[in-house]
This record gives sequence, structure tokens and C-alpha cells, in this order.
Amino acid sequence: MDLRFGISRPAALPVSTNRWWGWALAALAGTMAALLAAPASWSDYPARHDGPAELTPYPSMLPVLIATVALAGVVAASRAAAARVSAVVAALAALQVGGIAVVAHRDWWNFAGADGASLGRAAGGSVVAVAMGVVAAAAVVASALLYRTGRGGQRPRTTQIVGGVIAGAAVAVVVPALLCAHWNYTSATAAGQFALWWSLPWAAGILAAGTLRDPAARQAATLSVLASALLAFVCVAAPAVYGIGIRLPG
Repeated sequence: MDLRFGISRPAALPVSTNRWWGWALAALAGTMAALLAAPASWSDYPARHDGPAELTPYPSMLPVLIATVALAGVVAASRAAAARVSAVVAALAALQVGGIAVVAHRDWWNFAGADGASLGRAAGGSVVAVAMGVVAAAAVVASALLYRTGRGGQRPRTTQIVGGVIAGAAVAVVVPALLCAHWNYTSATAAGQFALWWSLPWAAGILAAGTLRDPAARQAATLSVLASALLAFVCVAAPAVYGIGIRLPG
């Protein structure tokens, strides 16, 4: 309240809070990038013409996702009005990074078994993958806290909420099943990999697009899912990009 004029004014959330979470996201993205750039995240075998095309079990979408988290953090720190949109974009990208890291924790051993790395490098790479997953989880939490710095919003219609829940659940289950059928995989491991890499983050984005109170955040969630799906298509169509490739379940 302004005591000089007797006018009650709504308390504004300090911009510093918005900036803090934005820079925290950027720092977490930098940590993920450092983990990816570490020698333990790459093969310790020399490149061979008859060897695997990949130099790491991480898919080529990973650097783009990490960069997305970093950019969203910088935007949130620079513009308070973009906090919620940035939070949604960062959360979905970080969720996908975490899923990739979980798969890589196991896939490092498959990578070594296919003569892509030594067993010692596989052990180190597996540990680094766990660390990346932990940092990605922290980024999801930071994104949620960043989203809470926003105020206001309009509750979506009931049909939007129900549609988001149903569509999200369908994507989470149907996408892995279709991909397994397409590549003739019958193991639960393959379905789990596709779910962690793609369908679960997409399902989360679709759920957010139907349930979030902020219209701009709902739109950001929809666009994030579409962009991620396009990125996944490029990842599969171009399986080796500067030594980073896609490793389907073997």
C-alpha cells in the first residue's frame, strides 16, 4: 500500500527472482554441456572404417536440447514477461535430456559390447550419464520454480484439459508401440528407450498444452512437442552427425 496517497497496489514479485531461476537454468545447461564434452562421454577407441559410425551412444538431438535449455534460461533472465514460456520450453527439453541420460546409462555397455568403447570407458560414461540425468532433473525443478514466478492466467476449458490428458496418455503408449512395430523390436527395453527418448516428454508437453493456465505457455508446450518431433525425425534420418549418432536398441 502507498501510505502517502492511501492507494493499495498489488505487490510485484521481484524481478531478481525471475533472473535467478533463469541464470540457474543457464548454469545447469552449461553443466550438461560440460558433461557431454567430457572425454568420458566419447569413445576411447580410434575411428575405424569398419567400426560403428557413432563415437558416443548419445543421439544427435542431445546438443540441441541442451542448447534449448540454456537459451530458455537466458531469455527468462532477460525478460520477466517470458518467464512462463521459457520455463515450459526448458522443462520439456530438460525432461528429454534426462530420458536420454537414463538410456545412455545402460547403453554405454551395449556401446562397448559393439566395440565402440572399452569397458573402462563404458563404466565412466555410464557414471557421467547418471550425473547428466541428475542435472537434467534439477533443470526440470528449476523450470517449475521459474514458472511459479509468473502471475495470472486463464483456466483452460474442460474439453481442453480432458483432451490433453487423453492425447498425452495415447502418445505415451502408442508411439513406442508403433516404433517397435516399424523396426521389428519385441523387447520391453526397446519400448522403454523410445518412451524415455520421445513419447514421455511429448506426452508431458501435450498434457501441459491442455492444462496450463497461461495461454502463451500452452502454445509454447505445443510448439515444443512439434519441434522435438521434427528433431527426432532428423535424428533418425541422419544417423551420424559429426560423430554423434542414433543408437537404436540392439
